[in-house]
Amino acid sequence: MHWNHRVVDMTSENEGDPLVELREVFYDRDGIPVGHGELSIMSETMEGLREVVDRMKEALDQPVLTPEDFKGK
Repeated sequence: MHWNHRVVDMTSENEGDPLVELREVFYDRDGIPVGHGELSIMSETMEGLREVVDRMKEALDQPVLTPEDFKGK
């Protein structure tokens, strides 16, 4: 079995409201998708997913926050 990241349309599980999610998708030996992992990234549109991924990429270039960063001054 192998896996990769794929966009999964979850509209039917969202009471018909548009929703796409980036998930880990698992395949059988013949390359047929057999399941997917928990939510990774979601948006109402493909463009929204692109924006989220771009923001996540930007976050990787920022300093890592710790709990102490949120205690206020």
